[in-house]
Amino acid sequence: MYIGAVTGSALRERRAQRPLAWICASVAAVLFGLACTVGGQPSLAATPTTTTTHREHAATTTNGKPEPLTAPKTTFAQDTKFFTDVTEADPALVTYEQKHKNVALQALLTDGSAFCALLKRGGGIDQALIAEAQGARSMESQTSLPLSVTTFNTIESVALLTLCPSEQKLVPASVRAKIRNLGDALANRAG
Repeated sequence: MYIGAVTGSALRERRAQRPLAWICASVAAVLFGLACTVGGQPSLAATPTTTTTHREHAATTTNGKPEPLTAPKTTFAQDTKFFTDVTEADPALVTYEQKHKNVALQALLTDGSAFCALLKRGGGIDQALIAEAQGARSMESQTSLPLSVTTFNTIESVALLTLCPSEQKLVPASVRAKIRNLGDALANRAG
């Protein structure tokens, strides 16, 4: 069998996926950059020995305690779109969902919802990114969620598209544009 004949269709399929992969990589790079710097200074993601937590930067009540997190109100259709788009944007999550089934679905939706709630509570995108990653890491032994930057940024980007689009106003305009490009690419693939 001629190898070129076998790889021809696979090559065409990979070429069709390049724009989506490029958009995902761009959004991931921007979000990672935001997580690594806060006002030009290294953040918690870049300096793991720092003891500051996201709670010190979050909105507080009159008694000084952090505001409780409120998950976004979503429909079954929004949740389904979130799961579909997350696996479209990061194919590694398809394997994760297939292997861990309901645990994977719950972990992905929880992390996406937590990111939205952290953004809404206040403290900025940097603190929301860090707190969401810390929360996911603390549950990794139970969820086996892949702990890659790509995975976190995919969850966060797709959450902003499907679970809490109104919170996009809290991210820089350049990031919003890339997130919207990701949304357009996902819509075009599905459509």
